[in-house]
Amino acid sequence: MQKKNKANLALGISAAGFLGTMGWGGFVPGLVHHGFLAATIGGMADWFAVTAIFHKPLGISYRTDILRRNRGRIMDAIVTFASDDLLSVDHIMTIVNQQDTGRLMADYLQHRGGRERVQAVVEEVMLRTVSDMDTRAIAKELAPSVREGLAGFALEDIATDALQLLAEEKHSRRILHSLLTIGQQVLNSPAMQQVLLDNIHTLRVAYERDSFTRNFLLGYLDLSDEKILEIFNHRLLTWMEKMLGGETQSYAGVKAGLETILRNLSYDDSLRRMFARGKAYYLNQMDIEGFLVSWMDGNLKGENPFWLEPLHYFVDQQIDHFCTSAVMQRHFDHFLKQFLQDELEKHHVLIPDLIRERLNELSDDQLVDLVEGKVQDDLQMIRINGAVVGSLVGMGLYLVVCVAERMWGL
Repeated sequence: MQKKNKANLALGISAAGFLGTMGWGGFVPGLVHHGFLAATIGGMADWFAVTAIFHKPLGISYRTDILRRNRGRIMDAIVTFASDDLLSVDHIMTIVNQQDTGRLMADYLQHRGGRERVQAVVEEVMLRTVSDMDTRAIAKELAPSVREGLAGFALEDIATDALQLLAEEKHSRRILHSLLTIGQQVLNSPAMQQVLLDNIHTLRVAYERDSFTRNFLLGYLDLSDEKILEIFNHRLLTWMEKMLGGETQSYAGVKAGLETILRNLSYDDSLRRMFARGKAYYLNQMDIEGFLVSWMDGNLKGENPFWLEPLHYFVDQQIDHFCTSAVMQRHFDHFLKQFLQDELEKHHVLIPDLIRERLNELSDDQLVDLVEGKVQDDLQMIRINGAVVGSLVGMGLYLVVCVAERMWGL
């Protein structure tokens, strides 16, 4: 049961008791009658006082309907109390300073889903930022610098330096070994064998021509095309295997020749000019702006850009570091509190206006309903307490009068 109904019930019981006990004789009936009478008077008085705050009880307008008549003054008091006391900078910061915001943030990140939310927010912000990029405009700005950088790239110097490096013994050995290995593989391939066989047949036909003696001699020696190819393969593969085997005179000669060729090429100005002309040609033909647009659209944007995983790893590392570092937590706590205090001091003048603006949005009836709804229960308890206290006072006065009449005959 609502307290307003309880207060009305208490007043009704008091009035009914007063009327019901009227005219009863004797001490106890008189005591009860006066108790109900006083309770009715107290309840009525308190009902009038409580109702007068918000309405006009019994239509009486003198000094009633207090909230409506004094709306301006009450609102000023509410605004002043809320802004200068309840929501003052000192009061708010006193409460905030009691909290270890660094430790609270670490707990949120570790145990309350903060890590996932931070990752999601960072990812969304970065994806949205990148997706909103005008890659064509960026490429247009970058293209001249990229072209200038490529033009300044000393390809001819790098090529000659690379040739000199390759001419060193440890590298020339590897090159020669690779060439010999590749040569073996190429020689043993069916395609090369067929080419060699075709060329041997052509040479054989050219050698014999219409000469009976040459034809007889080759036939006598059983030198068919396949036999000649077999001998050629055996000799060449044997030579390659010896070369791959290590320090032979042929190996040393070939290696020295390779090193000489590489060194001579490194000093060849025509080769340098060729690299320079090739670089200039390809730079003129290259659509650097289009390449940059294509690369950014394919690698920076999209559903799964290359930078997303490293970003997640970086954010995770920073969160782990924050959660285990007391120093970072102290810095965060100090920064956040200082930031809040600065913002409150900067914008505190807005609080009264915000409160007043919100209150001005309410009509008189809405304001009365709002305030009455917040304090109604407490005010109804005043009515109940008034009835109870009134009954006790009424019975007490009745006892005093009865005692006085018996003792002094009043």
